[in-house]
Amino acid sequence: MPLLILKVLLIVLMIAMIVMAIVNDIDIIYVKLVFILLGINFIVEGVESYFQKEGQIIVGKEIGLGILFFLIAIFLQ
Repeated sequence: MPLLILKVLLIVLMIAMIVMAIVNDIDIIYVKLVFILLGINFIVEGVESYFQKEGQIIVGKEIGLGILFFLIAIFLQ
């Protein structure tokens, strides 16, 4: 249940950042924040999958996607 609340909060924040990016002529800071929030969301899903005893491939994919989104956020200028 706490992870569900966290995921809903992350989705609401991502929507707010996308709206702010559109209003501010696609300001790169808001796009970076969306990618960071996506990375956090995927890592939370990976942790949740681990606790639900799902396969290691699924957990690895979700955490790998989270790290990928963090790297995209770092390399955006």
